[in-house]
Amino acid sequence: MAELTAYAYDSRFLQHDTGEEAIELPGGETLEPVEHPSSVRITRRTAQLIAGSGIMEHLLPVDARPATEEELLVYHTPDYIRQVRETASRGGWLDPETPVVPGSWEAALLAAGAAIELVDAVLDGRTRNAYGLLRPPGHHAMKDRGMGFCVFNNVVIAARHAQRRGLRRLLVVDWDVHHGNGTQAAFWEDPDVLFVSLHQDNWYPAGWGAVDQVGGPGAEGTTVNVPLPPGTGKRGYLLALDEVVLPIARQFEPEMIFLSAGQDPSMDDPLGRMLVTMSGFREMAERFRALADELCAGRLVAVQEGGYSPRYVPFCTLAVIEGITGARTSIQDPFTGNSELEQAERDFRPDQEAAVEAARQVQAAYWRL
Repeated sequence: MAELTAYAYDSRFLQHDTGEEAIELPGGETLEPVEHPSSVRITRRTAQLIAGSGIMEHLLPVDARPATEEELLVYHTPDYIRQVRETASRGGWLDPETPVVPGSWEAALLAAGAAIELVDAVLDGRTRNAYGLLRPPGHHAMKDRGMGFCVFNNVVIAARHAQRRGLRRLLVVDWDVHHGNGTQAAFWEDPDVLFVSLHQDNWYPAGWGAVDQVGGPGAEGTTVNVPLPPGTGKRGYLLALDEVVLPIARQFEPEMIFLSAGQDPSMDDPLGRMLVTMSGFREMAERFRALADELCAGRLVAVQEGGYSPRYVPFCTLAVIEGITGARTSIQDPFTGNSELEQAERDFRPDQEAAVEAARQVQAAYWRL
């Protein structure tokens, strides 16, 4: 039983339905609407692929339950929690990009609660590690506001729960193509949490994720930003892990590892300009599974963040779960045989190597690199 991977998915997450975006033209007509980038269809398709792939025999389903207000308050303010509830009740926007509907309140509570339940499944010894196909995502959510499609910061809430359970030193790695600003803000002055972000350089949100953002007073070196140039694929990401992230993690010696797994650095994502493939996500997840086995008795919890390609996110997410479980399904990359996939697998340029070296040099002031 303990060798299974805990898995949290609940169809009630789909109540957070961001709908369609319509643009009114100058003459008063409306341009044919398209789905909001954070489409409920992506989550639904991902859940369908996981259910039908054969990977479920390696997973232990964990029920979601609503997070309590006390659990949300480990990061979020009472006023913000109230704002989410009231805005969702009538339908509206938390920021210009983050719509909520009446079902969003329950979905957001369930997503945060599911993240907590995954931590408990691992710490109680029911499973070795865990993956949460959560919706809505969380890593952009600040303590007092939602942004970037995010409502409550699921990974922060889960990490703080692990600390309340008695752990102290935690590693939180965010490989979403967009910088995890809400998570960085939460741990900026906490020397007991090592926060690492690999993201597209100077992308979203503006002003966050520069290589010289290393942590607040007393916590310098426990924020590690690795901004990567557009076009970085599997080889560049794995180099960043091998040259910067994993050596620092081994020196930090976490008691548990968290992954903010946004599959939007993929080669097919409309909101990123990266080239990570299905196999790239699998290999990144394998790196962290091995690291968790080496450092902290396998304790690893991954939660879904971004990813905006309805065609590719399900496959990349399945690959992450394969990497965490150590199991392989018969599902192949949907781009197999396509020259774009072959090029993305090969791509590696000097600017990618230079970006990794820049991060290494900055962090060498705090770690042996």
